[in-house]
Amino acid sequence: MLVLSLAFAGWAFWRSRQTPAPPPVTVAQVPTQTAPPPPPLTYSCPLDGSQQTNKANTLNRPIVVQIDNAPDARPQWGLSQADIVYEEMAEGQITRFSAIFACHDASTVGPVRSARMIDLELAPEYGALLSDSGSSQGVTANLDAAPDIPNITDSTFPTAYHRTTDRYAPHNLITSTAGIRKAVAAAGVPTQANLEGPQFKTDSPGPATVKTIKVDYSPWADISYTYDQASNSWLRFNGGKADTDALTGKQIAPKNVIIQYVQVLDSGIVEDASGEHGLQFTLTGSGKVQIFRDGQVLSGQWQRQSKGAITSYIDANGNPIPLDVGQTWIEVVPTDFQASWG
Repeated sequence: MLVLSLAFAGWAFWRSRQTPAPPPVTVAQVPTQTAPPPPPLTYSCPLDGSQQTNKANTLNRPIVVQIDNAPDARPQWGLSQADIVYEEMAEGQITRFSAIFACHDASTVGPVRSARMIDLELAPEYGALLSDSGSSQGVTANLDAAPDIPNITDSTFPTAYHRTTDRYAPHNLITSTAGIRKAVAAAGVPTQANLEGPQFKTDSPGPATVKTIKVDYSPWADISYTYDQASNSWLRFNGGKADTDALTGKQIAPKNVIIQYVQVLDSGIVEDASGEHGLQFTLTGSGKVQIFRDGQVLSGQWQRQSKGAITSYIDANGNPIPLDVGQTWIEVVPTDFQASWG
């Protein structure tokens, strides 16, 4: 018994001399370092330079919509949503709009009116679909002879159009970009295109040397623009009144205004019941141009080699004149037209 006690005491003494086991170490959880997600890919719209997150938007085949500018047609729908808007004289001392939609859509566009000879220049330039309410015999004959221009009228594609009840015909025919694309896709018409456009730059407003632009087509189309420094855009007026978009309720305010001087001829085509002849605009070749951007005016030349080519804008040294990113309005005027600004 004594031996066991001594043995136990020896074991206890030995045990007491051993280094105690360290407590378990708790390893701190170090947060996993993750790289920030890459910025979303963006794609540049060829016609207005805007950045698009959906590449498909930049591949949309443009639509040229012929839009009414008679007094009873105002305010129009969707003009502020277009990539580019051309304004040109029609018969009866009023103008018409050729609004081009590619990267941007509008749920309501109009009032849609009949095609004119200028559409035979603009549709090939942009490889575009043409939206109109039909055309005179002379214009129809020219469109029939141009099979590369899909003519999307309310009679051939009725599902793409409707008439509003708050205006009288013919100033109440309405369409939409989605409606046109859906209708032509169902008919097997191509709705995509590889587009080209002018060069673009970022805004660079400085002291404004131009505050007002005046393009007096006629007493019924007395057009002016006022420069807005805050938005670096040109507020549009018609007859001294703010020109608004019925779709948005806001004043139309393009980033660029271009006055393009072209040869204008009598087409010999009767366009209305009074016997008025339509006009033919020569948009190939070259001519004088004034470009208004950033509160400034730049003078140069427009150039277009063929009907399938995009118009370029060149300064006195032969260098391209880039536009500000955003909507452009192009005022098409005769070579002897007297625009003014200051």
